[in-house]
Amino acid sequence: MENNLNQEIIEHLMHPRNYGPLKAPTGIGVGHSERSGEFVMFYIKTEGEILQEVGYATNGCQDTVVLGSMFTEMIKGESLEYAQKAAIKLRDKVSFGPAKQQACADMVLTAFEAALIHERNCIEGSTEELYAIEIDMECEVEE
Repeated sequence: MENNLNQEIIEHLMHPRNYGPLKAPTGIGVGHSERSGEFVMFYIKTEGEILQEVGYATNGCQDTVVLGSMFTEMIKGESLEYAQKAAIKLRDKVSFGPAKQQACADMVLTAFEAALIHERNCIEGSTEELYAIEIDMECEVEE
């Protein structure tokens, strides 16, 4: 099983899924650390309650790329409710891992949360281009 997990991580690192912006997203969110300058941009396009398309971009480390790729694959085509539960499960799962992995996951999941907020704000009439949330952690933490 360990080899399968390592192979999956390597595959997401070498060939990240859903990397890059979407055309005409319904929500754009940013999770960023002002201290380090690291960020994740998360793009969503929903139809009803379904995440039809998702994308992300980052200037973060390789762990951030892998977690962004894996998370977007988990939620693409799923309901918003499922995606929010998946985010909670992923956050819980990495809470037992190294601090660096926790920080990278926090940046990805915070950007997703910000995209959901941006989409709601746009539905309510906002003309903001995106919604940003600053995080306390940064990927380059010392173990």
